[in-house]
Amino acid sequence: MSRILLGFALVFVAASLLSPRAATAAGWHYYDPECPIDLGGNDLGANDLGAKSMKFVAMQPKKNVDRECIALPDVGPSVIVLDAADAELRDMNWDIRILRGKGPNGDADPEADVVGRLPVQKFRNGMVNFDQNFKEPGAYVLYARLTSDDGVKSFEGRHPFSVGLVTDEEIYLYIAFGVFVVVAGGVAFTLWRQGKLGFKIPDFSKTD
Repeated sequence: MSRILLGFALVFVAASLLSPRAATAAGWHYYDPECPIDLGGNDLGANDLGAKSMKFVAMQPKKNVDRECIALPDVGPSVIVLDAADAELRDMNWDIRILRGKGPNGDADPEADVVGRLPVQKFRNGMVNFDQNFKEPGAYVLYARLTSDDGVKSFEGRHPFSVGLVTDEEIYLYIAFGVFVVVAGGVAFTLWRQGKLGFKIPDFSKTD
């Protein structure tokens, strides 16, 4: 039974070390360089726009070194980075907004749900980074609309993400920890009843 208890302890330690936040503390960085925002669009002069996209990443450098695609762990000051390699997009006017989401699927009104917005402008190098202070946890949406000078061509995309919410990985970790506590507690109690723990729990009910 003592080996079983040791096995559960090792499993728990391994799960803790592999959790996202433990990985951050250990200096491991996870960054998916794709993190794409798929841009649809309309082109009155052509039938085939071709694939257009830009990359998204969010960071909270004052708190950790992680770069996130879909989930910022905490509220507070954050940095959003957008990168478009396509030369055509670099010559367009970028309208970038942060919207308060109405669900996990990117539902939000670009006019009514704005919590942050950049001045419409061109980014000739194809990259922009800006600060956004998230004051409340919840669902958010990065909204991007890129328009040509004559207004004939435009591309629009959304990227939903969350701020300060418990992720699926953390939920699974909490469940695993709860199961570990229950099982380990039961095993320890059984070993104690059988006198196999190697020590006795003091009986505080007895007095000298």
